[in-house]
Amino acid sequence: MLAAAAPLVSMAHWLDRHALWLQLLLLLAVAGLLYLRMRQKPAWLWHDRTAPYRLPGGRLLWAAGLAAAVFGLLAAGIHQSHASSAPHGLAALDLAVQRALTGGLPSAWESLARGWTLLGDLRAMGLLGVAVALWLLWQRQGLQLLAWVAAVAGTGLWVRCTKGWMERARPLGGLVHESGFSFPSGHSAGTAAIFGMLAWLAARRLPPGWQGPVLAAAAVLALGTALSRVLLSAHYASDVLAGLALGGGWTALVLWAADRAEHGGGPGGSLPGRAQSPV
Repeated sequence: MLAAAAPLVSMAHWLDRHALWLQLLLLLAVAGLLYLRMRQKPAWLWHDRTAPYRLPGGRLLWAAGLAAAVFGLLAAGIHQSHASSAPHGLAALDLAVQRALTGGLPSAWESLARGWTLLGDLRAMGLLGVAVALWLLWQRQGLQLLAWVAAVAGTGLWVRCTKGWMERARPLGGLVHESGFSFPSGHSAGTAAIFGMLAWLAARRLPPGWQGPVLAAAAVLALGTALSRVLLSAHYASDVLAGLALGGGWTALVLWAADRAEHGGGPGGSLPGRAQSPV
């Protein structure tokens, strides 16, 4: 069993060492594909139809900016706490929150948390990410495919970059075994990105009355996964807040760029001759 896991561990270490370069490569690839979209090459891929559903661009930028500010403040607080051998500041607050939430945790809550946290498991998110990407490719929804890959893969790479930079140890006595560093929570960031993008893809295809509940369901799933990481002592509270800010903020920025590209005024502009259809 350990031998079977060795390739995965080696791959994880390789990703940690090259995450920043892979992120830059991803952004360059997205920019190149947007250029090809402007030239309508390859023509078979770009069959997106402009949907009547749109997220307000200004609010997306505000959300991305607020998330960046929250993430920066949390990272600065953790970095400052590392300067002292005794927990203080944000680190002390994390310990207090952990004790309050996990002290005497009922077995029913522990079982629920163990099940819910699987939503953010790397294997589950990876399979879902590939499945949605292949479906969008089969549907020839090129712009939505680009947004999906940029949001989901980009979030994962940002998490890898930040974990290696911060090098924060995980809480002691976790109820689940986890390797790697603690800040930010990859489960929280990944579910914020994946469920946020799934909500956007679904809202484009549903009647207006369903769009609000879909967005609310995505928020509940992401928040529940983040809470499960604290209840299981796999992460501190600041780790999951930073993960939600990272995944949510990056996804908001990607959706803003996708909206600009789809409706004009952004990279690639809107393609002429596309009929209005909610896909």
